[in-house]
Amino acid sequence: MFVILAGTLLRLAIAQRGYNFDIASYRIVADIMANDGNVYQETQRYNYGPIWFYILSFIDTLPFPISDPLLSLRWKVTGFLSIIDIAIATCLYRWYGLKIATLFFLNPISIIITGYHCQFDNLAILCALISIKILDQNASIISYKTLLGLILLGLCLTIKHLLFLFPFWLAFKNTRWRDKLLTISIPYTLFLASFLPFLAKGGNGIINHVFLYRGFANAPFWHGVAPEVIINKIPIFLLFVGTLLVLGLFFRTKKPLESLYLYTIVLVIFSSAVANQYLAICIVAISVYSNFIYALYSIAGMLYLLASGDGLHFSLFQHYLGSNGNSGVIGYQELVFLLFLGLVLQLTPKEARTKILHLFKKYSLCLKQEITAQIKSPW
Repeated sequence: MFVILAGTLLRLAIAQRGYNFDIASYRIVADIMANDGNVYQETQRYNYGPIWFYILSFIDTLPFPISDPLLSLRWKVTGFLSIIDIAIATCLYRWYGLKIATLFFLNPISIIITGYHCQFDNLAILCALISIKILDQNASIISYKTLLGLILLGLCLTIKHLLFLFPFWLAFKNTRWRDKLLTISIPYTLFLASFLPFLAKGGNGIINHVFLYRGFANAPFWHGVAPEVIINKIPIFLLFVGTLLVLGLFFRTKKPLESLYLYTIVLVIFSSAVANQYLAICIVAISVYSNFIYALYSIAGMLYLLASGDGLHFSLFQHYLGSNGNSGVIGYQELVFLLFLGLVLQLTPKEARTKILHLFKKYSLCLKQEITAQIKSPW
């Protein structure tokens, strides 16, 4: 109870820093829905399936003591997304215990993204967790329960298409082509079908602002490791998609739930476009597979979001860390490399990991002793 209370209060406290472009977009969408309009026809500022604008429409009608419609919606969205985080923490508590649930719910990146950015990736993640938990328990055959899991995965895609390649990861695990086709077709069919009621008038908006929408292609991992000749010849989005498909084959022997966690991590690492809210996509996974590098990622991510001009924009942190993309001391490139190193450590066998940690502690102690000796050396 203390963890839930503390995490919720922190999310609400963060909300007092104001709001950003996303909340203004939500207000536009809620107004369109209030006037029975077609969101895909009337605005360019909505790039997802229809479920979220129905949720916005519903919570916008709920009574609230603030009369300003923008601020009222802003607080309602923060409250709703905090409840979603509580639901995720509850799942983690039941599956893994208090430690993992606490690591997620009190993670500073999760708190800032929910409290300030109000991005609803966590709603898609919650739906994915329930979906893949069902599949994880019924992975060997296609049954009614696995069909339910695949339907929920389609619902997840309709909320926000974070897992747009994950049906392929699941299909790689199937041994029969019939099962592979069902695993791929059910989620994508539901996702595509969700647009049908809006297609007549909003077709162009659906194509241009959902399917063809691309974020700013900053691709921090690729610009950090890939030779220019490759980046110049191969579109980064294709590198991103190709890498995720290859990794899906590589991880095909993992259980579905473990694969989901791995997917959310590699999605952030290899993405062709990274924005502040992407940093929270992997928080459930790095809470389950916690290690000291993932802890560093959480701390560095918190510092970045405190300074970011698109984040909490605290001037003190901006002064020391910089505030824009990859230009500061801490940026997306540093964060995805930390996440990459954490993944390498996670996948390293336990025996080898123990040796690496022992060497790290040994050389850290030597470095500490040398620094102390230098400081204490006589004038």
